[in-house]
Amino acid sequence: MAKIPYPRLIFVRHGQTEWSKSGQHTSTTDIDLTPFGVEQMRNTGRALIGPDNLQMIKPENIRHIFVSPRKRTQHTLQLLLENVDPEIKDKIPIEKDEDVREWDYGDYEGLTSAEINELRKKKGLDDKDHKWSIWSDGCEGGEQHYDVAKRLDRFIEKVRELHRQAIAKQDPCDIIVVAHGHVLRCLGARWVQRELNVNPQLILDAGGVGTLSYEHHNIDEPSIFLAGAFTIPVAEQCADL
Repeated sequence: MAKIPYPRLIFVRHGQTEWSKSGQHTSTTDIDLTPFGVEQMRNTGRALIGPDNLQMIKPENIRHIFVSPRKRTQHTLQLLLENVDPEIKDKIPIEKDEDVREWDYGDYEGLTSAEINELRKKKGLDDKDHKWSIWSDGCEGGEQHYDVAKRLDRFIEKVRELHRQAIAKQDPCDIIVVAHGHVLRCLGARWVQRELNVNPQLILDAGGVGTLSYEHHNIDEPSIFLAGAFTIPVAEQCADL
């Protein structure tokens, strides 16, 4: 039987914004990309999505796209798909999904980590023996780790159902999600059942791309896919171990 590509969830953080550049926490504030962010994501789309055998994403294998409702993610998606054949693009379901919006920073919206630490010290929430961590402490007036985990678990089940259907049909199935820095790091952690009350030690810069999949084409073996910038054609891939 011919090999089919692993079903994948490919996640993309939106391109650079003024606040991602300055380190200000951005969740509900609806700001757009910087000129650099526009070119960054346009170039990312050209490099990663296309018909070449070595490109990471083949347009015809994209079965669904989820995107956060924020302007910066919508614009990023538009740039990623800019060079995709319109006939193919028009057939791809694109869904705005509140479950992949950024971690709600509440009272910390627009603040840098240093400013949040100073604010919490003034309120008596932190001292020299305890420094704020979004993972364990959450955000005043915003979300806690368990709030984010709940909605991401719901999103993951939706993705896995699409992957289950594709595996049953022996069809290739790439799903793309375009979202935000903290929530995508949380997504990577929850994909492999890690709790969010501790830092998952994952880094994702603005414009960054990552891949989640399964070992042995088995929906019950979710894994983080450590792939290169370019993918190996299915016929040339190593055997499963």
